[in-house]
Amino acid sequence: MEDIEPDLAVCLIHEPARPEALFPFLDALTANAGQVALEIIVVANQPDHAAINRLERIFPEITILENNTPDHPAKGRNHACRLTKSRYFSFWDESILPRPGCLETLVRFLDENPEAGLIAPRVVDAQGMVQPTVRSAPSLATILCHHTPLGQIISAAPRILRQHMLIEQDHLRSFEGEWLLDTCLVIRKEVADEIGLLDEGFTCLYADADYCLRARQAGWHLHYLAEAVALQTRPDHGHVSQRFSAADTPRLVGDCIRLLLKKWLRPAQLPA
Repeated sequence: MEDIEPDLAVCLIHEPARPEALFPFLDALTANAGQVALEIIVVANQPDHAAINRLERIFPEITILENNTPDHPAKGRNHACRLTKSRYFSFWDESILPRPGCLETLVRFLDENPEAGLIAPRVVDAQGMVQPTVRSAPSLATILCHHTPLGQIISAAPRILRQHMLIEQDHLRSFEGEWLLDTCLVIRKEVADEIGLLDEGFTCLYADADYCLRARQAGWHLHYLAEAVALQTRPDHGHVSQRFSAADTPRLVGDCIRLLLKKWLRPAQLPA
């Protein structure tokens, strides 16, 4: 009998020392899959951990990979994506639980809109407040305001960051975006076939911003889909605004410089 091609691969990186989030995520994922045929790939930092053994018993259909580079999320995500057999693949944070109809809405939108390369759902907290997962493309100004003391000094910093975070955008309506965060990002496989996977030169941040930039330059559309809803169980678990230790500073600076150089040096339009 011929194997059925899965609709959606869900790829996530898991730290077994903190198993409390993974099992509720997988329960929500499988319970709310609806008609979507799933492929689930977990990249685990400690594949021999007791929590992983429990995972294999409860969810035997899941593929578990060893993460040899736990401090390098782009490599871990690429490792999972190279093994997917699905029409679409996705990156998810295990603290974001798909609600009923979310996955079906995402897959149906991609099926009906072949120009859409990347899409992201609307994420809300337990009170129903939107936790934005779409931004404008990072600029030198936004990077300086986010990651340097200038964000506390420049009078225009609050306005720059509000515009970057799309605070005044109506997140209850769908719209096209420039940067979809990889905390819950669905990608058409043809996009990866055309532009490749994440740039592993990014070690801690902005690999998703670079990927969105590359996809847009190749002519793909990016969509924030308000009709697909997911629940954020850890509202304090940010992305760009997350805090980095002093030891992370060289990697963070390197990622910022890499993003800006690729943005500035790359031609505005790729050759047809």
